[in-house]
Amino acid sequence: MESNKLSTHKNNSFQWNLSKLGIEVHNLRWWVESACIAVAYFVSSWLAANTIFSSFGPSPVWPGSGLNAGLLLFFGRSRWLGMFCGILLYNLHRNWLKVLIPASGAAIGSTIGTLITVSLILKFTHTRYPFLKVRHVVTFVVCSIFSGTILQTITGVGIYALTRRYEGANFITNFLLPWWIGDSVGVLIFASLALTWLQPKQQKAAIKSYLSWEVVVAFISIIVVAYFSFYEAQPLEYLLLPPLIWSAFRFGHRLTTLFVLFISMTASIATANGFGIFYKAITGGDSLLLLQIFMGVISIMTLAILAIVDENKQANLSLQRANTDLEKRVLDRTIDLQQSESKALELAAKAESANQAKSTFIANMSHELRSPLNAVLGFSQLMMRANNLAKEHYENASIINRSGDYLLTLINNILDLSKIEAGKTTLYLQSFDLDHLLEDVEDMLQLRATNAGLDLIFERDPQVPRYICTDEVKLRQVLINLIGNAIKFTKEGSVVVTLKSAPTNTLENAVSVVSDECILNFSIRDTGVGIAAEELPQLFASFSQAQAGREKQEGTGLGLAISRRFVQLMGGDISVTSELGKGTTFQFQIQAQVGTPLIIDPSQKRRTLALAPDQPTYRILVVDDKPINSQLLVKMLIPMGFEVQEASNGLEAIAIWDQWEPHLIWMDMRMPVMDGYEATKHIKSTVKGNATAVIALTASVLEEEKAIVLSAGCDDFVRKPFSEQTIFDTLAKHLGVKYTYENIQPHELDSDFFSEISLTSENLKIMPDSWIMQLYRSALEADKNIVINLIGEIPDKEIFLVRSLTKLVRNFQFEKLIDLTEPLLSTYIE
Repeated sequence: MESNKLSTHKNNSFQWNLSKLGIEVHNLRWWVESACIAVAYFVSSWLAANTIFSSFGPSPVWPGSGLNAGLLLFFGRSRWLGMFCGILLYNLHRNWLKVLIPASGAAIGSTIGTLITVSLILKFTHTRYPFLKVRHVVTFVVCSIFSGTILQTITGVGIYALTRRYEGANFITNFLLPWWIGDSVGVLIFASLALTWLQPKQQKAAIKSYLSWEVVVAFISIIVVAYFSFYEAQPLEYLLLPPLIWSAFRFGHRLTTLFVLFISMTASIATANGFGIFYKAITGGDSLLLLQIFMGVISIMTLAILAIVDENKQANLSLQRANTDLEKRVLDRTIDLQQSESKALELAAKAESANQAKSTFIANMSHELRSPLNAVLGFSQLMMRANNLAKEHYENASIINRSGDYLLTLINNILDLSKIEAGKTTLYLQSFDLDHLLEDVEDMLQLRATNAGLDLIFERDPQVPRYICTDEVKLRQVLINLIGNAIKFTKEGSVVVTLKSAPTNTLENAVSVVSDECILNFSIRDTGVGIAAEELPQLFASFSQAQAGREKQEGTGLGLAISRRFVQLMGGDISVTSELGKGTTFQFQIQAQVGTPLIIDPSQKRRTLALAPDQPTYRILVVDDKPINSQLLVKMLIPMGFEVQEASNGLEAIAIWDQWEPHLIWMDMRMPVMDGYEATKHIKSTVKGNATAVIALTASVLEEEKAIVLSAGCDDFVRKPFSEQTIFDTLAKHLGVKYTYENIQPHELDSDFFSEISLTSENLKIMPDSWIMQLYRSALEADKNIVINLIGEIPDKEIFLVRSLTKLVRNFQFEKLIDLTEPLLSTYIE
């Protein structure tokens, strides 16, 4: 009994001693991983010895030392026995079978040296994958070269010397130093390769496919340069750096370390077989160090670049997290401000009653003006839809429509001013494409400027963000007001619109971004009549005009006043400088947030032609006490394929609805006998009425009117005057109606006439080949002045080409100019 206890105690003590040495006898995984390390060392060393012949001393790179370090980092240092066995077996296999003690000494020295290297890397980097930070890469490189590899070298070289296996001169230069660097380069190349391909975190590839065109091109370029360097002995070896750098940035760790392995082994094998630039250098008197230094340089450089790329990715992720946290804080602060605002609104309720009388008057006046204006704009749109309308009549209808739009603008200006004075104007923030807005404004006013003989030039700082978040409608109105005034009061010369970013301090010249906010500076400069100095202080007063405006007898004197209030709402202010006879410059600054890209449906620009086939017959009831308004809707809807009936008041509407059961009712809200509110409430109070969509039509502009209408039971709300597309879109929204649309040809897109999107190389063929060559060279040099001079040589009748090229130059889009000219240039050269 006591002997059994003693035996058990001895076994436990034996297992405890083994576990202290890292040997896990009962752990199958330990045995498998240790065996993998032994096999990996033996096979890689055997392959290296049989492919890289020792013609000039030690092998220029020893894969086994790198695989040992990499696998110990990945599996753990407790697998050292597998490394020891692999080294011992290989040394015994290489004619050392008769000298077991030297082979064991070499195995012990290499094992201890590798453990030192691995331990130092783990101690100073605290990670098993030291390639994600530059400082970790530096630590890895230093430990790989100046720690355990020195002990490995001393042990191996010492055994070689004791067994008299080395015979030759220059022992240190030709044997000791190459051995040490060969082991170090082996760790740099093969340890990083093993860790990269085994590390789970790196299993997510940086590229979608290893057969992508980028990978193929990079690999082919490496093969070509390697062939000329390592087999044709051309001094091109460092041309391999560009594809390696490209791989580090684009393909990630796995493919880049594989490229480094391919280059290093190709160079070593070619040199061992008497080929290439390094063999030429060795036969010329240089040592093997040139080849080893080359392999070390490309390995260290690629590891450093990979770490830089990873650090940048981590920095971007940290920035995104910081932005998210900042947005949350802004949201919390916004909620606090909203709560404070609600309390302030309670205190402002008394002040609101003082403006109620004026608001009521403005609303009534607006209703009485907008109702007949609805008919003017609506019937002019119907006339313009007619396909058989004579050109002269079409122009007349177009003039009526534009004049109606101008009248609507004047009415809206008065309403805007009343809202501003009552403090009811607010910003409707939304993300939008600033480039698209500027192009729309330019295209809208370009024809007016061209007809006036003026150059309308837009200059935009490339650093200004394309997508911003602010009130797009108000910004558009400010630009149209200011640019329109500049064109109106300029007889000759130009109107230049400039957009730049504003730095927050003297040390910043880029876009000012603080919590995703940016500050933009707009400038509108003309060469017009100018404004007298004594008129400038009153320029932004309501209903005030300068002398030039009074002489033209145009406008209401509200444009600049409204523009200034809008700019102030957007967090900036507007200023003006002018000199009589020389011109005027308006400048304003706004604050906005960097927006997000938007997806725009191009079908929104297509004109609706008719109902799509295979749809039910939709019954539509039009209710309006004014026959002209009913007639407008009837003439819009019947040609499209709808069945339409009319009613002049709420009682008639209820009777027709009960008998005819329409799918949708257009309901005017102000009518005699019974108004739209009562009629809607009656219809919606029945089960049958809930299946009928009721859309309110009203000329009221008060926001509270919309709430009243919807509370009465209406399903939607449309203001007069309305566009035909608004009517069709509302029907599609509530009934699911589908339409057929016209196919718009590129030459029919008047609004995009001056857009560079439709510009092709064919447009440039009107110019001589020498001119195209000059344009190409100037675009390559990004010489804006020369390109502008070349554009000046284009015939005056080619307005589209002049405007499109000028816009590209103003936006510094020289790459597009190169893309346009290159096809013609190749034809010219041929």
